[in-house]
Amino acid sequence: MGKKRKFLAAAAFSVAIAAGIHVANQVIFFNSTRKGRLGGSTDSFYEWRFGRIYYTKQGNGRPLLLVHRIHYGACEAEWNELKEELSKHHTVYTLDLLGCGRSEKPKITYTNYLYVQLLNEFIRDVIKGKTDIMTSQNAASIATMACLVEPSLFNRMIFIQPEKISATAKTPKANHKALKYLMETPLIGTCLYNMISSQSSFRGLCREYYFHDSNKVPAQMAEIMNEAAHLGGPSARYLYASVRSHFTDIYIGNAIRKLDHSIYVIGSDDEESREAAEEYTDFNPAIETASIPKAGMLMQIEKPAEVLELCRLFLEY
Repeated sequence: MGKKRKFLAAAAFSVAIAAGIHVANQVIFFNSTRKGRLGGSTDSFYEWRFGRIYYTKQGNGRPLLLVHRIHYGACEAEWNELKEELSKHHTVYTLDLLGCGRSEKPKITYTNYLYVQLLNEFIRDVIKGKTDIMTSQNAASIATMACLVEPSLFNRMIFIQPEKISATAKTPKANHKALKYLMETPLIGTCLYNMISSQSSFRGLCREYYFHDSNKVPAQMAEIMNEAAHLGGPSARYLYASVRSHFTDIYIGNAIRKLDHSIYVIGSDDEESREAAEEYTDFNPAIETASIPKAGMLMQIEKPAEVLELCRLFLEY
């Protein structure tokens, strides 16, 4: 009887701990999204076959699609500093990629090709014509591959702070798959995700990586990223698991070499960014590059005027 009582006590304790973690996770998701900082009056959704896609449309002129980075805390709001000015000369479209922001977040493995399909089908079904495209960071890879698959859908291409082409040659290894499995577990995975996607974590990323000058980080930036990472509930962790395990990566060197579209790379003056621009021109000498001094990875937020000036020159408006 003593052993049985000990077993039952241990089981009850384990259930209580699990219930406590579950409640804590739910509270974190509620608190992260209750302010509704991503709300808007121009909400539209594209009913895509893999999930609903949030998008915005404004302005008149030649279509321009803005695509945010592939990241669990990213959403189309990172283009807010550019949209109004660009819409004076273009019909500007932005979207939250599947698994991001206000778009649906299914429990699936997210891959580069999944996003290639999303871009091309969004252009065909919503934009309904050839479009210019501007991407942030690693989203350059999906624009590149989408253009390679259906070149007739694309016109000019602008890549802001793209990662090195050599950095795209990553594939999931056994340890990455183990991490993905752990992150997708309902209780522990959600708990880990909440720690990784906390406001304090995003504040650290903004200061150390996204912005060159920490004084220029918008006051609500961490809150917006935190909300984007938690909308849709615990299934939001599936994108993090796929990105962290390199399922969204694909080598684009050969594709860049084959494309004959006008491509413009905007980087900064730090060594990593300069090397990325050099790799692009090594693979395709026709690519044009420009540099904005003392700018972080989210230069479209930190230095929008400089980015807009380069866009004006390249898009010819």
